[in-house]
Amino acid sequence: MTNKLIIVYLLVTSLLFGQTYISYDSSDQFGVVLDNNQIIWDSDKKFDDLLIDRSSTYFNNKFSSFDFNDMPSDSLYVKSKFQYEFGDYGFDKLNIGLKKHSEESDFEFIAMKKSFFGTYSEFANQDSSPLSLFYKVDYTTSIPNGSLYFSTGYFREDSKFLFDTLLETHQNKEFSDFLSFTAGSIIDIDSWKYNFELNHIDKYTNRVIAEDSISHEVDIQRNRFNMSANNGRYMSITSFIDNTYYFDHNTNKGYSKNILQLSNSNELPFGNIAYGIDYIADKVAANIGYEAILGVIGLSISRKNKPNMILFDGNQTIGGYLYDPKNSEEIQNWDSLILSYKLDKKITLHSALKFTQANNLQGEDLLSSQIPDLSPYFSFSDDMLSLQTNIQIPIKDSKIDIVHYHNFYDSLISSNRSDILDFNYHFKTSFINQKLGIDGKLSLRYLSRNDSQYSFNYFKNMPVSNSGVSYDESYNIGLDLNISIADVLLTVRLKNALHRLPIDGDYSISNAELFNPMNSLLSFGIIWEFDD
Repeated sequence: MTNKLIIVYLLVTSLLFGQTYISYDSSDQFGVVLDNNQIIWDSDKKFDDLLIDRSSTYFNNKFSSFDFNDMPSDSLYVKSKFQYEFGDYGFDKLNIGLKKHSEESDFEFIAMKKSFFGTYSEFANQDSSPLSLFYKVDYTTSIPNGSLYFSTGYFREDSKFLFDTLLETHQNKEFSDFLSFTAGSIIDIDSWKYNFELNHIDKYTNRVIAEDSISHEVDIQRNRFNMSANNGRYMSITSFIDNTYYFDHNTNKGYSKNILQLSNSNELPFGNIAYGIDYIADKVAANIGYEAILGVIGLSISRKNKPNMILFDGNQTIGGYLYDPKNSEEIQNWDSLILSYKLDKKITLHSALKFTQANNLQGEDLLSSQIPDLSPYFSFSDDMLSLQTNIQIPIKDSKIDIVHYHNFYDSLISSNRSDILDFNYHFKTSFINQKLGIDGKLSLRYLSRNDSQYSFNYFKNMPVSNSGVSYDESYNIGLDLNISIADVLLTVRLKNALHRLPIDGDYSISNAELFNPMNSLLSFGIIWEFDD
């Protein structure tokens, strides 16, 4: 064990010297997801069995669920789980859960409450701490030839903050709460399995961001009915009907979006093909997908369609622009081609070359936004080419993961970092007849310089052109430790470790124009799962 700690220490110190500072887009504080150097935004998400609406920006960074360990097959079994974390910046997070299993039914309840000083993770220094919380209930019961299930959850987020500018005196705020509900039935008839499911979302959101002239108060009512049938061999049919109604309190106007999709997928000797049609905003578009694996080579081709955004970011009292949803009736088309190579020997190598083309997207032009009475919003089409290479190296009780993303050129839908490198060293050991264990990960993320004319507006949730923003290369070092003592798990998490170490220089996030950002974040926690 002593040798392992020495190796970890030498590895950390060898990576520290010569670094500069950490760019704020490297520290997971805005939650924009990257997939092979492509920015993913404005997409529906799933929270366990619940549907989370595409209007919920950086949802994954505000809420987190947890899994119970495998439940025994006893006729009646109950597990409870308790998780508490605290740390810098007043970070305070509590998760609790209960799961009851029987031969006929399963019941689960989980809840979370998280708060800290400042907002957008660790920004600013306000008296009102940002708060995220949720409560969720899941229930499944058996019926002849199938099962019934439902899940419901209440989510709330509330924050107030000031920007880090001399001219900014306005109290900005973000508030939303919503109820998500899912109910469905799975029925087995002969060799076919049918699933009928209803998703409902009832959401209220209120946002005031003076720096970006954003002010809206919106209600969202959304209902989605999903149907699917498959025979477990070569055929799967899916369809859904989706209606979303938006009501803008500032203008007392309502807007409705309707989507109908019907598709079929077939497993064939030469690959899996899926095809169908989408009916979106009175327009019809084809969707198609094809996947095949030929030895170590993989091929994936797809076209996905989704409705354009509806923005309510205008404040007419301060001359802001209200985006007219009637102008967003064009359908977004996302086309992708992925060629992959996988070699699975003692060392695993997986490489994927991805080309993506997007049409009819909404963006913002910062030069136009400075001209009165001129809309800063525009429709655009864009493409990107990127390469992801993943190498896994097992070393007895440890493992090294190296992931490299290369972006071949700048685009509005990419991160505009030519290179991103993730290095993770996983280590594991145990003592006292395996009653005491340490499972950890040492991580390094490197992002190359971004000096393109493109960036991403985290508040409006859209790409931005003519930004004139330049981000230097950055490094982010973190450490995750899980220390198991019988049924109790102690956790230690460290993000942005460079600033905490006694090295000359400023390793804080120095190129965030609007915020007074966090430096390093150290947290401790306890996870306790117990039976009956």
